Amino acid sequence: MATEHRHPSESDPVVPNPDANAVPASAAASLSDKGKARRRFARAGAGATGVLLTLHSQPGMACTFCGISASAAVSAIGQNKTIGTLSHRPVASVCNGIRPSEWCGRTWPAGCKPTDTFGTHFSCKIGSAYANATCKEIMEGASCDQSHMAQYMLAAYLNVLSGRVNFLSVESLRSAWYEWVTKGYYAPMAGQRWYANDMVTYLYGTMD
Repeated sequence: MATEHRHPSESDPVVPNPDANAVPASAAASLSDKGKARRRFARAGAGATGVLLTLHSQPGMACTFCGISASAAVSAIGQNKTIGTLSHRPVASVCNGIRPSEWCGRTWPAGCKPTDTFGTHFSCKIGSAYANATCKEIMEGASCDQSHMAQYMLAAYLNVLSGRVNFLSVESLRSAWYEWVTKGYYAPMAGQRWYANDMVTYLYGTMD
């Protein structure tokens, strides 16, 4: 795996998840504390980092990014808007997302089993460690997932499937993962590139 800011891919082609359009792991110590997460995130690329750090510092929210999609987050800061004034925000956002460490000790929702391979749910390169790792291994902190991107994507995925979060979707998570694994970054909107740290911090903020 490359550094946490760059592309983790191998030479094999990415195979799209055959079920990608269907609606149907323990967190690292450095991400278990919000202050540590902010410090780690501050080492990411300056453009997207500034956007998310600004949002992350806004008070009055049980969930830092409650009701805020990735593109809405970027748009809000670009327009100097606060979270509470966003028209993008659902009237009744459900913000009960839990983190990977908590999912490790809970019953998973229908549509995803701990014994499933990660590649069953997210597009991966043929034969890659991501593709062959079980969802349980990813959730518990698989060695192939040093950036914790897959771990937090999977936790967000379970939060959506279980109804704990309603402002993200299975399709948006899979799309973000696919773009990251093929390009090395995710573009929530034109001109912005989010690397692994940016995405992990955003997803972390939908769970706190």
